[in-house]
Amino acid sequence: MTDSAHALQRIHQLRGILKGHNYRYYVLNAPAISDAAYDVLLRELEQLEQENAQPIPVDSPTQTVGFNPNPAFASKTHALPMLSLANAFSDAEITDFMRRNQQGLLENETITYIAEPKVDGLAINMYYAFGQLVYAATRGDGVIGEDVTDNIRSVSGIPWSLAADGVDIPEHIEIRGEVYMPKASFAALNKRQQAADLKPFANPRNAAAGSLRQLDASVTAGRGLAFFAYATGLAGDVFAQSQHQMLAQLAALGFATQETGLLQSEDAILQYYQTWQAKRPSLDYEIDGMVFKVDDFQQQQQLGAVARSPRWAMAYKFPAEEVETVVEAITWQVGRTGVLTPVANMLPVLVAGVMVSRATLHNIQELARKDVRIGDRVVIRRAGDVIPEVVRTLSLQAAHRAPATPVPKLCPVCASAVAQAEGEAALRCLGGLACSAQLTERVKHFVSRDAFDIEGFGAKLAEKLVEKGQIKRLSDVFKLDFAIINTWEGMGEKKIANLKQHIQDKRKISLARFIYALGIRHVGQTTARQLAQHFGDLAALQQANVEELLGIHDVGEEVSQSLLDFFTQAYNQDELVALLALGIEVLPDDTPEPSGNHPLVGKTVVLTGSFARMKRSAAKTQLQQLGVKVASAVSQSTDVLIAGEKAGSKRKKALDLGIDIVDEAQLLLWLQSDVA
Repeated sequence: MTDSAHALQRIHQLRGILKGHNYRYYVLNAPAISDAAYDVLLRELEQLEQENAQPIPVDSPTQTVGFNPNPAFASKTHALPMLSLANAFSDAEITDFMRRNQQGLLENETITYIAEPKVDGLAINMYYAFGQLVYAATRGDGVIGEDVTDNIRSVSGIPWSLAADGVDIPEHIEIRGEVYMPKASFAALNKRQQAADLKPFANPRNAAAGSLRQLDASVTAGRGLAFFAYATGLAGDVFAQSQHQMLAQLAALGFATQETGLLQSEDAILQYYQTWQAKRPSLDYEIDGMVFKVDDFQQQQQLGAVARSPRWAMAYKFPAEEVETVVEAITWQVGRTGVLTPVANMLPVLVAGVMVSRATLHNIQELARKDVRIGDRVVIRRAGDVIPEVVRTLSLQAAHRAPATPVPKLCPVCASAVAQAEGEAALRCLGGLACSAQLTERVKHFVSRDAFDIEGFGAKLAEKLVEKGQIKRLSDVFKLDFAIINTWEGMGEKKIANLKQHIQDKRKISLARFIYALGIRHVGQTTARQLAQHFGDLAALQQANVEELLGIHDVGEEVSQSLLDFFTQAYNQDELVALLALGIEVLPDDTPEPSGNHPLVGKTVVLTGSFARMKRSAAKTQLQQLGVKVASAVSQSTDVLIAGEKAGSKRKKALDLGIDIVDEAQLLLWLQSDVA
C-alpha cells in the first residue's frame, strides 16, 4: 500500500472514531476518552486532511461543532440492492422451494440450508470503510434508503469499528441486518408514553421503526433498540464462502447474531420450523417466521434472483398467534351503515406483538355459534396478524357461567329500532344519520383518501366535530365554524388555516369518488367506478331505473336496490342539493379505453399485501385506468392475485383455488406497457 493510500485509510478511520466520540459526548453524555486524548486525534485528522489532495466532506469532525440533530434525513444509495424475501405459508410451498432449488443445480448436488429466525423489525444497511462505520441507511425502496447513521450508533449489537483476529475485512463492505425493539424495551416505552398521556405504540416493529427515524438522535438513544446481523452487501462474496461462515465472522467482529441451524432434508427443515414456532412466545423479541437460505454462496449465485427476491431464500411465516385471556364485557359497536357488531372487551394481552383488549365477534350468528359470554376464558388471535378476533371459548363446560348475551332490540347509541333483513346475518340500526355513531363513521368515510381525500381531516377530528354538534349531516363538512374550532385544544391558527385550505381544495371531485364518498350500502370503489363510467354524470345516475342498473356489469339485485333506496330518500336528495349548492363540482370520469392486446383485458385482479415501489391504492387506480377490473376479495372468478409483502389469507385462498399469483415486479411490467 502506498503512503497516500495509508493516509487515506487513516483519514477514514479517524473520521469514524471521532464521530463516535462526538456521539458519546454530545448525545449519550458518556465520553469514552479525555478531552486531551480527543484533541490529539482531531489534530492528527486536521493535518492529514490538509496534506491530502482530496476535498474535505462537510460532515468531517474537522468541519463540524458538536453533534446537532439533522433537520431531515438525507438519502443513501446502497452499493448493492437490498432484495426482499419471498414468503411461504404452508409446508407444500417449502417443498416447492426446495424442489426448484434442486432443479436449478446439478441433479445430485447436495444442498445445505441454514435456518434463521425472522425478526420483526426494520432492515438496515451499514457501510464500513477501512473498518470504520461511515453511514447506515434504511432499506427504503431497496436501492435508496434514509440515512440514519447518527441514530444507529445507540443501537446495541453494532460495532462502530471492525477488528478481529483471523477475520480479513475488506476495505469497503456493507453489513446488513434487522433493528428491533426487545419486548422489555417496548413495555417500558409504552409505560412512559401512557404516563405522559401519549398514545402507546401498537407493536414493537412500529416502535422500532419510529424510534430509529427520530430526527433527534438522543430520543433514539433512550428507546433501547437492538440489532441482529444477517447478511452482507458490497464485498460479501470475498468476505465469506457461505452464510454460516459469514455469520460466524460477523459475530467475531462484534455484531449480534441469532441462533441458527444447518439442515438438509425437508423433514429436518419442517421440524426446525415447528420447534421455533413453539419457542416464539418465550423469546425476548418478536419473530414472525423462519428464513431458510441455501448456505453455500456459490450455489446462491447459480440460483440467482427474480426482480425483487432471491430464489435461494424463503421466509416461512408463522400462523396467527393464539393467546388466552378473559372476557370482561360484550358491547355492541355501530358501523357506518348501521350494522351492529358484538365486540368482546377483554383483559389486555399481547398477541403477535400487539397489546389487544378488544376483539370482534363478527355478528349475532357467530356470537351464538361460539357461545362467548362475559367471564369466559377465550382464545384470541390477530387474523392475518392484523384484526383481533375471538377464536373460541374455553369455558363451555364451566359451572356458573354468565347467561348468554342478549341481542339488543334498540340501538345502543341512538335508541332507534334495530332490524335484521331476511337472509342477512347483520343486525342494523334504523336510525340512519340520526344515529351519531353512523354519522361519525360516514363522515370518516366521506373525507377518507379514496373519497374526498381531505388532508388533515382525521378520525379523531371527525369524532369531535360530530360530538360537539359541528357536523350534523355530511354537507356540514364544507361549512364548518372555524372560529369555534379554533378554541379547541390542539387546533391552532396554522392547523386551522391548513384544514380550511384543504377543504377548499377538494370542492372538485370525480363522479366515481363522489359516488363512493356517499357511503351507499354495497357500493365500493369498483362499483362506483363502473357506475360513473356507465352514466357519465350524477343526474343520469339519480334517474336510473332498476333495468338500467341491472344492465351494468357487476351490479346485481342487492346493489341496484340499495342505489334505488338511497336516491329515492328525501333526506339523501336534500343532501345532494346542499352539497352542490355549497359549490361541490362533480366531474365526469375519463373512461379508460383498454388495449385489446393487454394481458389483463377481460380479467379480474385482486391486490394484497404491501408493495415496495408503489402504494397499493395507486396500483389499483392505474390498473383500473387500463380497464382492468380490480376486486377486493379472492373468489372463483378471480384470474390473477398480485401479492406483495405479508400477503396472508388471500394468497392462501388463491393457492387453494389454483389462481395465478404474481409479484410486484410483474405488476410494474404490466403498468409500464399496454401490450403483452
